[in-house]
Amino acid sequence: MNGRPTSRLPRELEEALQERSPEERRQMAALWERLGALEPPVGDVPSTEAAWAELSARLASTPRPARPPRRALRRRWPVAVGLLLVLGLIGAYVLLRPRAVIVPPGTIQTVTLADGSTITLRAGSRLRYAATLPWRRPRRVHLTGEALFEVVPGRPLTVETAQARVEVLGTRFTVRAWPEASETRVTLLEGRVRVRSVRTPRQPLVLEAPGQSVRVGAKAELLPERMTPDQVLAWRRGGFVVIDEPVGVVLRELERTFALRIEVAGPLPLDRRVTVLYQQQARPEAILQDLCLTLPCHYRRTSRGFVVEAEPSSGR
Repeated sequence: MNGRPTSRLPRELEEALQERSPEERRQMAALWERLGALEPPVGDVPSTEAAWAELSARLASTPRPARPPRRALRRRWPVAVGLLLVLGLIGAYVLLRPRAVIVPPGTIQTVTLADGSTITLRAGSRLRYAATLPWRRPRRVHLTGEALFEVVPGRPLTVETAQARVEVLGTRFTVRAWPEASETRVTLLEGRVRVRSVRTPRQPLVLEAPGQSVRVGAKAELLPERMTPDQVLAWRRGGFVVIDEPVGVVLRELERTFALRIEVAGPLPLDRRVTVLYQQQARPEAILQDLCLTLPCHYRRTSRGFVVEAEPSSGR
């Protein structure tokens, strides 16, 4: 026996065993024979590598939605945040921007605040106010003209004019502040108001009795007066009441109330103070007729309104 195993080993295996002992070569031959007695491997078992290669090819051929690179996403975040800030600022501006109400001549308009308080504006008046928010205290409105305020009790409201500041909590009152009059008149109808002059804000006057009134103008001291509520509110009923006002103020108020134009010709005493009382159903012709009896003057109608002319013999 030459020490070589009797089984037929693969040539590569025989060459590898040449340097081994005869005993090791016999043991290897016996092991090879036992392996050969086992069932042959199944030929159709799929290869793992082949299956993975096929799956990868299918995934590569399937279209997928494009995903922006991370750098692009990082660049888009500031744009999105900036857009949200711009939209927020626009919304805040729309909500909080001051609102203006301008009443056309010959009309009366009512503004209702968020809490139900109402402001009835006379013809030619202007009102400015901001949107009412729960955290905004106090509320402020600015008036040029004449208005009736009916304030619901609760949050305070401040009415500002060129000459005065009126502070209220829940009350009913009127404010008259025409530019040509150079003064503000506040008349209490119900409740209680505190009136301050812009010139002397540390010396307020409190009106507590219905019919109390005060003029705020050139004088530093605020002195209460008495006014009849029906006369103060005559404009709401179609009347025309002016108490101790210059003629120029009366003519301007006629223009606003009746939506017409009044021209003045000649040396008419526009600074003379007069009182006009028409509780209701006032007509411009009747008012001008009364004025011309007082001044004296005469008037004539035009296509746009009236011309008021001083009498030749009248002067200042």
